Amino acid sequence: MPEQTLKDLKKEIYLTMHKTQEMLELTEDGFTKNKIASLDQAEEIAKEIHQKEDVLTAALAKMSAVDPGAREIISVPAYVEKIATSIKRMTEASRIRIKEGMLFSDKAVMETGKLFAKSKDILKKSSEAAVTGTRATAEAIIADSDILERMANEFATAHEDRLVAGECAPKSSSTYLCLLYAFEDMGAHVKDVTKKLAGT
Repeated sequence: MPEQTLKDLKKEIYLTMHKTQEMLELTEDGFTKNKIASLDQAEEIAKEIHQKEDVLTAALAKMSAVDPGAREIISVPAYVEKIATSIKRMTEASRIRIKEGMLFSDKAVMETGKLFAKSKDILKKSSEAAVTGTRATAEAIIADSDILERMANEFATAHEDRLVAGECAPKSSSTYLCLLYAFEDMGAHVKDVTKKLAGT
């Protein structure tokens, strides 16, 4: 079997990033349709990503001795795994919501829908950028990730205000806030991946 090149490893990173996209879509399906099976599938993908991270990091570490380009992106697989971990927090919150029969307000459902849509778009762009990305593409992804983080943060702050005003049930509030914080963290990790791959 021929030695892997840096291009090969970047392609593997692209495929792993694509897995996070698939995981997010399944999580959204589980959340919106109360489908435990979709959440189970998403968590299986999280395990695959975790295993892939170990393999990719080891390969990049080995290659770093002879290729400075590998050294530059050695942390990328770990950041991709952190994206998967953020999405796994969403699956866990969705699972609790279904299990306990929690009702989210129309506003919370609408806000979550916006975050899922923005996140799917960002993950799609960032996985493509892993192989074909230009500096301009990277800057656009970073700007979009900033918007995602800001949206999640603003939704959380507004929700906390409603909670203080007694407009929301504390039990479902904590689950909703867990979802929002997971989106916010995911945005930060997408930026980490993008910056490393773009060399910024």
